[in-house]
Amino acid sequence: MKTAMLFSPHADDAAAFCGATLAKFASQGWRVLLVRVTDDSTDSYGYTRQETIQRNTAELRQAAKILGIAEIIELGYETDSLFAVSELELREKFVGLIREHRPYAVFSFDPMGLYENNQDHIRVAQAVDEALWVSAFDKHYPDQIAAGHAPFAVCERWFFGRKLPVANRAEDVTEFMRQKVDAMHAHQTMVKHMLRQYQMQLETWGRRVRWIDESLEGDHYELLASFLQEGANAVASEFGLGEGRMGEVFRLERFGDLEELFQGMAEPLPGAELIQRDGLDAPAGEVAHASAGGAASLPININERISIMGHHHLCAGAFDELLNSTPFQLAYAGLVEHMQPSPDTIVESIFGYDLFCYQCGYWSAEEGRCSTGWQNKISKDAAVLEYLGIQPGQTHRLEDLQRLLAEKITEEKLAFFCAAGEWKCESYLLGICQKGYAALRERFGNR
Repeated sequence: MKTAMLFSPHADDAAAFCGATLAKFASQGWRVLLVRVTDDSTDSYGYTRQETIQRNTAELRQAAKILGIAEIIELGYETDSLFAVSELELREKFVGLIREHRPYAVFSFDPMGLYENNQDHIRVAQAVDEALWVSAFDKHYPDQIAAGHAPFAVCERWFFGRKLPVANRAEDVTEFMRQKVDAMHAHQTMVKHMLRQYQMQLETWGRRVRWIDESLEGDHYELLASFLQEGANAVASEFGLGEGRMGEVFRLERFGDLEELFQGMAEPLPGAELIQRDGLDAPAGEVAHASAGGAASLPININERISIMGHHHLCAGAFDELLNSTPFQLAYAGLVEHMQPSPDTIVESIFGYDLFCYQCGYWSAEEGRCSTGWQNKISKDAAVLEYLGIQPGQTHRLEDLQRLLAEKITEEKLAFFCAAGEWKCESYLLGICQKGYAALRERFGNR
């Protein structure tokens, strides 16, 4: 069973910002934990602090039950005072909880959220963000590790807030909005306190909103439902969830700039439970960088005869290194699976697209051409063929072509054709081709 953990500065933050998503997770079999950081002792109107704590705690338990939250973990800090608490102190507690419960996903206020004026929200967001980082370190808080809580890295970080800097995930929660409204309505004390604040601010303005007055005196369910549904409708509209749908919005982070690379490289761990996120994870068993053309575009005699364009002759000199490199295997998965050239493989030189192009992620089937830098590649084709003294239509045994390349393509010439600049090649920038040509020159005595 996967675990989701929410770090909630106050009792009502869960329902207000991500209640429907938590209910959705719970309905899918997740164990949802709520860490309540403060005691909410000041969030009421007309009650003592002790009465306020008791009321808000009881109402949180009711709201948690509605959302399907399995457990509430109370930290008990004084509310509206976290600015005076060391972030390191909070971080240590959060790291301990992460290591103990090992959640797959963590929900929190966004540490980079905009227009946030609640210092409790800010302090918790910052401490959670830092805790997500250091919980995986083996030198932070060794007493936790000694107690059996090993370092642990959370996979998904679901950040919410009043205004997100970069919102990249709208969760369709249409079927769970009723639970969100009901859970928020359970927070009677806190919601009425909020309405009372609006009422006082309107009085300062010299005005009133009758609906707020009536909701304060009676029940505020309709007002609350209207407010929450309008917000969810706006999210659905902005993110194109569809007519009649409702959503909650997040900044969902996993691997940052490495997301695309890991999508391509990742393979299932034996016995591990896989999570599939719509619009995020590649379908099970598929590689995100899988080749564009697939096996159907490969010639049946690929290891007997291949046709290659001008600048791909340079690749032929580093075939062994390229075919065994992880980046090339990811970019040309279908090709690598079927291609095992031998010294006697016949290479036909052509001027135009070849089998590498059709397998490349940059190939656009819709446009019928390379989708990036194709004009530079054409000029590179002509320059390489001219330098090698090869005419389109000529054929060579692969070994003979590689012998020619070992003689003609020096380190300086390889850099001229492939280093950063107009004709750059990603494989060169990774150092793959340099290794391949060093081995090629040694093989043919051209050191």
